[in-house]
Order: sequence, then C-alpha cells, then structure tokens
Amino acid sequence: MANYPQEGALRGGHIPGASNIPWAKAANEDGTFKSAAELQALYAGEGVRPEQEVIAYCQTHHRSAHTCLMLQCMGFKRVRGYAGSWSDWGNNPDLPVET
Repeated sequence: MANYPQEGALRGGHIPGASNIPWAKAANEDGTFKSAAELQALYAGEGVRPEQEVIAYCQTHHRSAHTCLMLQCMGFKRVRGYAGSWSDWGNNPDLPVET
C-alpha cells in the first residue's frame, strides 16, 4: 500500500478555482445545521451563489455529501458531488492542482 500524505492523495492542494468551505462550518456545535441566514452568509462570503453550479468534494465524498444535502435544502438547484473527490483528483498527475 502506498504511503500517502495526510491529504489522502499523492499530491496536496485543491482543484483550481475551488472554494474551501469545510462542511463543519455549516454545523453548530451540537451537529445541527446553522440557520439559513448564517448559511447564506457563509457561502455568499466565499462567492458561492444559488444560481451557480456547485460541485462539492472532500477527500472521499463522505463529508461533502453533507454539503450537497445542505445546499439542496437551501434551494441550490445545480449541486452535485464529486464521488472520486480529492483521492481521485490528487492522485492523477495529469490534472492541475493549486496549492
């Protein structure tokens, strides 16, 4: 088995143009979702708008599935999850990476 760095892939970084909004920022300490106003402010503050296409990813698409559900509940119509997530992208040397 390969010895991967903490990022879970051979390369660290992110997909070019991606916004980094960790899924836990959408939750309160008790695990419930933050209010709609707080969530709208969180995503709008990162330039993410309901009319945009949003593709959520993390390391393995487990946590980003939470983001997909939350955004759909907020009325985002064009939300998808990248099932391969970073473990797929970061291990493909032919794909660009921003650090």
